[in-house]
Amino acid sequence: MFNIIKSDLYRLFRGKAIYIVTAVIIFLSVISIVTLSPGHVGLSTSSSNLSLENAELLAKISTVNSLKEFRDVIKSIGTFALDKEVIGQNVNLYYVFIVVVVIVLTVDFSNKSIKNTLASAISRKKYYFSKLLLVLGISTFFVLLNNYFTYFLNITVNGKEFASSFMEITKLTIYQIPLIYGIISLLICFAFSFMKTSTFNTLSIPFIMVFQLIASGIITLFRLKADIFYNYEIQYALCNLANNPTNSYILKCAILGIIYVIVFNFIGYNLFKKAEIK
Repeated sequence: MFNIIKSDLYRLFRGKAIYIVTAVIIFLSVISIVTLSPGHVGLSTSSSNLSLENAELLAKISTVNSLKEFRDVIKSIGTFALDKEVIGQNVNLYYVFIVVVVIVLTVDFSNKSIKNTLASAISRKKYYFSKLLLVLGISTFFVLLNNYFTYFLNITVNGKEFASSFMEITKLTIYQIPLIYGIISLLICFAFSFMKTSTFNTLSIPFIMVFQLIASGIITLFRLKADIFYNYEIQYALCNLANNPTNSYILKCAILGIIYVIVFNFIGYNLFKKAEIK
């Protein structure tokens, strides 16, 4: 198992992708901190402190001629914890996780190297869990990089009035980890289920937005109560966890994340165990 991880790490740091992903994370964090505006993918989520749906605020923003003026308009809202707002949009890291899974896992299927690996006295169980541990480890590094780089950059650029405490950021990171591991496990399940980089990318890249659109369409069409969707869908849940959640909500999200990890890895491993490796 450790030999596989060691080999993958060597390949990882020899390539360019890991450094490009790191640069992208830093760049997006810088943009969010400098503009005092957390960006996000998928459907819009509510924010406790910053709302660009305010007509008066939008009118002011439309008249600005410089970044300094834009920052002054945002600051006119009042002080708020910008780092928490940015971390609340950690669904953005979903696309980073896709890149990690491709580099660590699906490239083996594309290059046919998995066949040679399994033929060299490496069991499928060892192969699966070495890949799982490595993907989780690298993804955790990127989560920590994103959260703490955002925290330190924000407090440096915008001051303490727009920042949380170090301990608060640490707690928010811990709150989000179970759900983040859950979505990573889903991606690993996709990869081991289809064993093709092209199929994996086709399915995983639009997955969150497509799922959100289908779910919201069903809710609207059948006039269903949307509480469960808005509380526990991955993007909304990560946002809610960054906005003073109750202990009960934190526990429910943690349990949901653990269930995702168990279920998706159970499916992924069993499909891989029975699959024909070509």
